[in-house]
Amino acid sequence: MTELTKDDLKKAIKAVWIRSLTEIQPDILAGLEHAREVETNPRAKNYLDIIIENARTATKNHSVICQDTGVPTFFIKTSLGFPYRGSLREAFDEALHELTMGEFPMRPMVVDPLTREDRCDNTGNNVPLLHYELEEGMDHMEITAMPKGAGSGYWGTLTFLPPSEGVEGVKRFVVDSVLRAGSNPCPPLIVGVGIGGPLEEVARLATAASCRPIDRRNPREDLAKLEEELFEALNMSNIGVMGVGGDTTVLGVNIETSGSHKPWLPIAVNVNCWPGRKARCLVYADGRVEQVSC
Repeated sequence: MTELTKDDLKKAIKAVWIRSLTEIQPDILAGLEHAREVETNPRAKNYLDIIIENARTATKNHSVICQDTGVPTFFIKTSLGFPYRGSLREAFDEALHELTMGEFPMRPMVVDPLTREDRCDNTGNNVPLLHYELEEGMDHMEITAMPKGAGSGYWGTLTFLPPSEGVEGVKRFVVDSVLRAGSNPCPPLIVGVGIGGPLEEVARLATAASCRPIDRRNPREDLAKLEEELFEALNMSNIGVMGVGGDTTVLGVNIETSGSHKPWLPIAVNVNCWPGRKARCLVYADGRVEQVSC
C-alpha cells in the first residue's frame, strides 16, 4: 500500500501556507468587488480600489498580502486509515521552520507568551496550531491554512451569556464586539461567530467559521437568517472601509455551532481583516497535491 512520505507532506504544507499568505481567495475577491460596486462613499470606494489592486498584485508577484504573517494555524481533516505513519507535529514544525529560515522568508511572529523568547522560525510550543478532524472514508488529507495576525486577532472576543439572553443576546454581543474593534482590524472584516460548546470549542468554532466561504450560508435556516441579519446590521455601523465610513464594514458573517451545556450560552467572535487569508489543499497517499479554493 502506498504511504504518504513526510517529505511529500512537508511540500504540501509549505505550498498551502505560502498560498494563504499570497493569494486572495475567490470568495473574498468577489466580495470586495461587489462592495466596490455598491459603495456610495467616494473615499471608501477609493480604498476598495486600492485594496483590490494590492490583493491582485500580491497574487501575481507571489508576495505576502500583509507583512504580519501571523500565527500559523491549520485545520486538518482525514480518515483514520489514511496511510501516513509519521508525526504530523514534526512535519508541520519542520515545514514552517524551513520556510521561515530561507525557503520563503517571513517575519518571525511567534514568541513564548511570558518570556517572549523568539525561535525566529514561526514555531513555538504547540505552534503551528493544528486542529484535527476525522472523517470516515476520505482517501486524502485536507489541509486548510489560516494565518492569524495580531491586527485583527487582538479584537477577538468571548463570553458566556445566560441562556435567557437567547438570540437577541447573541446579536448584541456580535455587534458590540465589532463596534468595539472599530477601524483597528482593517475593515472590511470577515466575522466568524462560534456559539455553544465549552470554552475551547466555542473559540475554535469562531475561527473555523471565518474559514468558510463568505458566499456560503450555514445550512441551518435559522442560522443562515441570523448571518444575514448580522451582516446587514454591521454594515449599518458606518465604520466603513479602513474606518472612513460608508456602506461596507463587513464582507461576511459566518456562524458555526456546537451543543452546549444547559446553564450557559457561550459565544465567541473571531475578527479577520479584509484579505480573509486562507488556503486549502488535498494531499493524496502517492504525494499528489491538489490546490483548491476555500
